[in-house]
Amino acid sequence: MIRIPVDSEKGFWRAALALALPIAFQNLLTSCGSLIDTAMIIGLGNAPTSAMGVASRFAFLLNVICFGFASGCATLLSQYWGAKDLDNLRRSAGLALSAALLFGLFYTACLALFPGACMQLFTSESLIRDLGADYLRIYAAAVPFVILSQILCAALRAVQHVAIPLLSSAAAVLVNTGLNYCLIFGNFGFPRLEMKGAALATAIGYAVQALVLIAAILFTRNPFRAKLSAFFSFSREFLRKYFRIAAPVLLNESLWAVGTNVYVMVYARQGIEAHAGYTLYENVQQLFFVFFVGICGACSVMVGMRVGAGDHEGAYRAARRFAVMTPLLGFLLGTALIAARMPLLSLFPLETEGARHVAADCLFFYGFWLFARMIPYILICGIFRAGGDTRTGCFLDMLGLYGFGIPAVLIFGLLIRPASFVVLVAAMFIAEDTVKGILCVRHFRSRRWIRQITAACDATPCHTQNAHEPIGTTN
Repeated sequence: MIRIPVDSEKGFWRAALALALPIAFQNLLTSCGSLIDTAMIIGLGNAPTSAMGVASRFAFLLNVICFGFASGCATLLSQYWGAKDLDNLRRSAGLALSAALLFGLFYTACLALFPGACMQLFTSESLIRDLGADYLRIYAAAVPFVILSQILCAALRAVQHVAIPLLSSAAAVLVNTGLNYCLIFGNFGFPRLEMKGAALATAIGYAVQALVLIAAILFTRNPFRAKLSAFFSFSREFLRKYFRIAAPVLLNESLWAVGTNVYVMVYARQGIEAHAGYTLYENVQQLFFVFFVGICGACSVMVGMRVGAGDHEGAYRAARRFAVMTPLLGFLLGTALIAARMPLLSLFPLETEGARHVAADCLFFYGFWLFARMIPYILICGIFRAGGDTRTGCFLDMLGLYGFGIPAVLIFGLLIRPASFVVLVAAMFIAEDTVKGILCVRHFRSRRWIRQITAACDATPCHTQNAHEPIGTTN
């Protein structure tokens, strides 16, 4: 476990790195696993690559909704951990896991029973639909293991146990990669299953990760090593408080996943070559985005613990450091991405050069815009949620997505139809992020996002001062 030191500049950044790096490496491993899946499927041609891109939207949707459950839970966990309230800490984790698994039953049934209908939502190409349906039918078995892995990883990170999630992801990626090589192409005497093999390897990899996490919780010292009854004893008051905080996060992530899938519905209708290039772009940009996931995770823990302990001024100072540092890192990594995009893309055997040019153009604009995109990301996901204000973040995120981003994509993708695919992607980024970023900065400076949800304040705003006055410990 990592201990948060005194709030000196040197001690602060040492603690931030100790939290952020393992979280970033864990997400880097996961992204590398997805990239390896895509790289192997690319060798089968543009049609399987495009089918993989469409089918993976359902894996993406599951991951985002799981992140909603996990992030809403982590808001409470980090504050309860700061307040040393282990009883409510365990109840929060148990309730998140129960609710997520209940959703998982429904999601599994949809993918297993209606894979063709699911694919039809994104593409009218019969070949793409049939290939993707084969993938989804098998991927459905991975759903409960994905949920277990995401919730348990988030819970452990919230209490500063970051090594176990990292090790579990490493085990999953190793298993997934080895089985991909065997099952996609039929190596070492295994049957050649192509996309079905990729789905089976993914399911087994997530099963391994879930088992590693459960074993680690049972056999190592951590706050979640307790009797099962400690996780499932919910009072009506606790349920009301939990869902008051967690429900806006789950709504935020669910609506965000639906909205971004609207983007993909439009992108997929721009042609197989364009969508194959976009699929590769998404996988490559994730290699750079993982560093911000690590920063956001560290920010959430360090800000949430201070708010839960009643140190609201310390929470604001910590949040301000992250709010300034994140876009600066976005500028540096964005520049690196622009410089490295062509060498990275040369590693993949794309069927056509047109798809490679689409991926290169999208990566160029993403690198240029990365600093701006990370401003609302760190404020909403890392700061507002950790502070206990989940509703405002939800509202601002949905305003950017549904008020500006989706209309821009529909206009440019279905009406104007620009000659270059990257114009469509650029219109989405600029429309979604500009107004949202400005409003997020204003809300951050107001400090109204600081809401202690531990016993002292009972989920109400813990200040009465105006935006220019220092915040005390309690109301």
